[in-house]
Amino acid sequence: MKLLDKKYSPSELEDRWYKHWLEKDYFSSRPSDNHYTIVIPPPNVTGKLTMGHVLNNTIQDILIRKARMEGKNACWVPGTDHASIATESKESKNASRKRN
Repeated sequence: MKLLDKKYSPSELEDRWYKHWLEKDYFSSRPSDNHYTIVIPPPNVTGKLTMGHVLNNTIQDILIRKARMEGKNACWVPGTDHASIATESKESKNASRKRN
C-alpha cells in the first residue's frame, strides 16, 4: 500500500490526469437531446470571495459530475457577469478617482 506524499506535487498528479482526460476525450461535447449545462458566473469585480462562492462552485461541480455519471452530455461553462451592481459600483469609484 502506497502512502500519500507529505508534500503535494501537482506536476506528478495533474500531468498524468490531464493526459488521461485528453485520451478519454472528456473535454469534447457533442450535440444531443441528453444534455445538461451549468453556467459558471465570473469572479466578482471586487476580488473578494466568500464561503458562498465556494459552496456554489462545489454544488455546481457535484451536479455536473452526477450528470456525467448518468450519461448526460454535461457542460460546465464560464458565463456572464451576474453581479453588475458590484461591477458598476467598482467602476464608478475607479472613474471618480481618475478624475480627481
